[in-house]
Amino acid sequence: MSSDTYGCIVLTVREWFEKCLEKNCTIFSFPPTIKDSSIKRVMKLSPGSICLVLVKNARREDWEFGGEFTVKNVAVVKGEEFSKYAPRAVETPKAPFPKPGERTVIIEFEKLVKYGRPVKLRECGKIMVGIKPLSAQVITGFTLLKPDTAPYVIKAVRDMSVIISPPPSHDELVKELMELGEWLGFVVEKEGYTPDKVFRLDVLWRRLPDNPPLKAFEVELGGEVVKALTRLKHAYDRWNCQQLWLIVSDEANAEKARKLVEPVLKGAFEEIKDRVRILSWKELHELYTSLKNYKEVLRDLIRR
Repeated sequence: MSSDTYGCIVLTVREWFEKCLEKNCTIFSFPPTIKDSSIKRVMKLSPGSICLVLVKNARREDWEFGGEFTVKNVAVVKGEEFSKYAPRAVETPKAPFPKPGERTVIIEFEKLVKYGRPVKLRECGKIMVGIKPLSAQVITGFTLLKPDTAPYVIKAVRDMSVIISPPPSHDELVKELMELGEWLGFVVEKEGYTPDKVFRLDVLWRRLPDNPPLKAFEVELGGEVVKALTRLKHAYDRWNCQQLWLIVSDEANAEKARKLVEPVLKGAFEEIKDRVRILSWKELHELYTSLKNYKEVLRDLIRR
């Protein structure tokens, strides 16, 4: 989520949350009684906005942030049009679907992500929003988070939770690298061999089809860092690649991952020490997920 993007908190009932997870719904619909002033606030969201899902319980202090979703689109929808969205939405008594002659506003989103450890509202006393903690804020069905506040609040809630999300596989990360390269205007190649056919690299990025690769990528999730570095060094020796990228597993923090890999870069790999960039799988995946919403914009920006 960029620094000029709004975020939000949507307050809902457990019935919606559980049914949405069960049927993989991708539409959050507001009741047709929603006021125009509220619609204007919802319409400030944009692709990439993050919405925290606050689930009601009997006591307010037990309300809990159960998960989040990423906005794809926001629209005002007439009741006559709503049938095409209904299969991807969940109706509740407090938020019925609009009938003909009524209208509502919807948020179309990426898949709802469930937190492994829900964050109780009462735990949010140190998350300051203005002069009040989040736990003391007035939170209604839709609470807009301004761009200067949203990243801080979202990160603070995430840091207190555990997101249930299995890491992408090797092939999925390779696919993400391929798509990132395409969005940025590179000619990409999967499992490209070095000219002597000695090694095969996971992903290569070129400026032109017949040019040597500018960037070579190895995704190593099994701990075989030495083998991955050997392939990257060979790419440097044969192509003089400007950047060598190593994607590693486990570590969510690239700096910590670098400290683990740095001792291996000594000796035989000293020559490429300053060319190797290290990313955790999580950072690559988050970069890919963030840019995915803007892939068409990226393509337009690099078009000559």
